[in-house]
Amino acid sequence: MKSAWENKCGTIRVISFTSEGHRRNDLLRETLEKAGLSCAGYRKGTAPGGSMLCEVTSMYDWVGEGWGKDTYLFIGAAGIAVRSIAPLVKDKFTDSPVLVMDEKGGYIIPLLSSHLGGAGETARIISALTGAVPVVTTATDLNRKFAVDLFAKENGMQISDRTLAKEISARILQGGTVGFYSDFPVKGNVPEELLVKEEYEELREAVPGIAVLEKKPEEAMPNVLYLYPKIVSVGIGCRRGVKKEKIEQKIRSVLERGGWEIDQIGVIASIDRKADEEGILEFASKYRIPFRTYTAGELNTVEQVTSSSDFVKNITGTDNVCERAALLAGRSGELIYKKEKFEDLTLAVVRMHYEVTFGRTEHTACRVQDQERKGEKS
Repeated sequence: MKSAWENKCGTIRVISFTSEGHRRNDLLRETLEKAGLSCAGYRKGTAPGGSMLCEVTSMYDWVGEGWGKDTYLFIGAAGIAVRSIAPLVKDKFTDSPVLVMDEKGGYIIPLLSSHLGGAGETARIISALTGAVPVVTTATDLNRKFAVDLFAKENGMQISDRTLAKEISARILQGGTVGFYSDFPVKGNVPEELLVKEEYEELREAVPGIAVLEKKPEEAMPNVLYLYPKIVSVGIGCRRGVKKEKIEQKIRSVLERGGWEIDQIGVIASIDRKADEEGILEFASKYRIPFRTYTAGELNTVEQVTSSSDFVKNITGTDNVCERAALLAGRSGELIYKKEKFEDLTLAVVRMHYEVTFGRTEHTACRVQDQERKGEKS
């Protein structure tokens, strides 16, 4: 399964401007592709070399093509990168990760969206694979301090209050501590800046605090940053042409019964014959939810469902699309809402198994490096 970083970084777009840069571009892409990462090579300017690289005529158009989806790695001067991305830079929650590497391959610099976009982790991985020295400028990274935005991203959580998140990071940088509570099991080494509480109510005595909760509390505590993980898998079956608005309305109504939010959907799933269903695709795109589809044979590997339909089986090859899809995509989690019929669609909801993990960044870098080593031996 891909990590949150691998899902976020998209394709790594590598661009170079000189003959030496083109050579570095080719070497770097070969290394990253061997490690299983998606890359694409580009060149700009008239310097010879790089015959296998795609020619870029307009930097603005090139950056705009994948902005907010892909990662940009400039081989050359940092100033070129800054001028190229400047018209599109908005905020760290939506910007693409951007990195700069010198044409000798000696240094790799996370320039933009280091935490939430994954530029910092990309730099560490490239460093592990190539030996390039990562040049880190982010304060929490430099001081080896806990960064709540990175922690939330790596664990697939929604941040409830961006301003409070910044205040917590500032407090930690100043040597302070914050309370921490989680509804879920915790793995890894908890940073010393976090004071772990066994009960949620104990955060009242340790503000500011961080609470990782399954659902929103009836009454929020002041100065507590709430993090909500994406732990819901939604299975859907529908007639052809059902509108996005109807899909959203029905999903929202089902989730609200249990106190869930649409932002907590980790995946939406259906049968492969719905892979091009416009309403589902538009809904998934609006909330940036992965949409997975499975063949009837794959769905039928789910051993137990609460109901079956011969009519549906005759048409699709499986007797219950939504429950099977939700369970398959939800990694055998708990079916909390069985198949429910609405006009034109059916829904089922699975609560996925979840645990909070500290240290995911290091784990990912080590895993990619191990993949590279295995490639060298083969």
